[in-house]
Amino acid sequence: MSESILRIEKLENGYTVCVTDSKLQEKNRKGKGPWVDPEKEYAFKTAKEVADFVAKNLDTLEAPMSDDEVFKESFGAAAKSGEDDE
Repeated sequence: MSESILRIEKLENGYTVCVTDSKLQEKNRKGKGPWVDPEKEYAFKTAKEVADFVAKNLDTLEAPMSDDEVFKESFGAAAKSGEDDE
């Protein structure tokens, strides 16, 4: 799992800013409904627009789960599922 919460890509005609949507990430964790990619992309023409967007939204971003947290949660869910099968 990626540990980035924000990525900026340079394009020929501008920039793309990719961020992890914490609400979608949580929904995926809970397993309610189909899995949805929690990464959202935003397009900008200038570096100033990118900087303004990042400055406005950086504090609202949450770090994704670490690989250890994902493993522990997945293992716990699998163990619980195994108990239900008995």
